[in-house]
Amino acid sequence: MSKVKTEAGPVQFHTLKDLISIAGDQHQSDGLHVIVKCASEKEPEFNYPFRSDNFFVFVVTAGVLHIKLNLFDYSIGKDNVLVIAPSVIRQFVDSSPDFSMTGIIFTSDFWGETGIHKKYVDPFEFFGANAIPNWQLTAADAATLVSQMQLLHQKNLAAGTPHFSTEIIQHLFSALLYELAGMHRKYNAGFKVKITRKEDLLMRFMKLLPEHFKEERSVQFYADLLFVTPKYLSQTVKEVSGKTAGELIDQMVIMEAKILLSDLSSSIAQVAESLYFSDQFFFSKYFKNHTSTTPSEYRSLL
Repeated sequence: MSKVKTEAGPVQFHTLKDLISIAGDQHQSDGLHVIVKCASEKEPEFNYPFRSDNFFVFVVTAGVLHIKLNLFDYSIGKDNVLVIAPSVIRQFVDSSPDFSMTGIIFTSDFWGETGIHKKYVDPFEFFGANAIPNWQLTAADAATLVSQMQLLHQKNLAAGTPHFSTEIIQHLFSALLYELAGMHRKYNAGFKVKITRKEDLLMRFMKLLPEHFKEERSVQFYADLLFVTPKYLSQTVKEVSGKTAGELIDQMVIMEAKILLSDLSSSIAQVAESLYFSDQFFFSKYFKNHTSTTPSEYRSLL
């Protein structure tokens, strides 16, 4: 598969315009982009970790996608729907040769312009910390979502041309989200009952981690925000995920550090400063403790 060569730096942050530009797609309407990818198409792959200011919703129509969301691995197969919130670090690792999908990317601003009543469709219901990011649909339900996305794609490509095109796009988008909300409740009716307190604590911790890991590396900080003791947080996270809270914090910091170090225009001291280490010495010591190589040695292997 082809890979996108991007400028190195911190965990990449991409706006919707960035994603469209990198993918080489045609601009549609502001704040909304619909993707219809066929297996035969050779499109760029975002195979590195990045954050975004937008929401992703897509349905796999063939093949399998391997993706990481906040360090957790997911394999998404045919007739699966995947939803990703803006705060989530996502990395499209790889996919099968026959992979194809249909989906939408949209900004919070576009969402707000539609005027959807939050009483009925609350974005935190299926984009929140407690939400399951993907669900296996029936073939019929998957086809319903795909057909709505394809119609939205058609109208979005012609945005601004026919009369009332903006209103038509907004109404189609609203209808799609209502459909998605209904399916979420249908397929996850018992979700809140099935999630244990320990699983809920892990998910809330993983939501906080991408927001604070650069400035805060102590388990105490996250435990305070979650109103538990550091010992309980670490034990619970270890029990559910197989790693302690401290290990997940370190893993996130090291992932960011490696991406920063791959930008050779930045000095190691600048990398240390970006990650809020007191100085280069403490950063180098931390990095070596967790990777068995110094930052300089890691750079020499790039």
